[in-house]
Amino acid sequence: MLQGRSGIILLSVSALMAFVYLMVDYGLPFAYPATVALKASGILLLAVFAARRSAHLLALALAFSAIGDAMLALEPSRLILGIAAFGLAHLLYATLFLRKMLADGVRSPWGGPLAFVILVYGALMLYWLQPGMGDLRIPASLYNGIILVMAALAILSKVRWIAVIGALLFVGSDTLIALDLFKGFDPAWRGPAVWISYIAAQFCLTLGLVREPS
Repeated sequence: MLQGRSGIILLSVSALMAFVYLMVDYGLPFAYPATVALKASGILLLAVFAARRSAHLLALALAFSAIGDAMLALEPSRLILGIAAFGLAHLLYATLFLRKMLADGVRSPWGGPLAFVILVYGALMLYWLQPGMGDLRIPASLYNGIILVMAALAILSKVRWIAVIGALLFVGSDTLIALDLFKGFDPAWRGPAVWISYIAAQFCLTLGLVREPS
């Protein structure tokens, strides 16, 4: 899958950039605005990895994700632009899963029930979080719908398991972000957990989809 030394190097440097960004929260001296480039760099390298394997839609999804990372790392953060960029990324991921499902059929017998569970989970979370959304109610609700459809299609399609895990990790990471934004839930472990689960999600999606037609 990694297709030689260049793939291993790209993935390794991507993981290193993600780790360095995580360490900034623990006192590693890295000044703004360099942190913006640092945050986006790891995902951009994943986009290069995908593009070199002709997975063009995947590369585009990762590029939009990197833009979203940059928007959220700005001071002050450009939250609406970040939500929009990640929404576009999830639409592209969903397109890849839908293509796979239309080509190879639906994962059965448990694909449908599990997809239903994730949709119900998202609907309940949205209902619970709505009172605290304020001006973000419309964009956050739209984003919630997009990422849930993406995750449901991942479960339904016959992509490799690692891609399904990536989609679910993305839902988990964004759940932690939403709990902070709309419920004020921000224990010390939340920030690192968001970043680690997000990076793991992008790696899983990349490795799970890079061989799929794009």
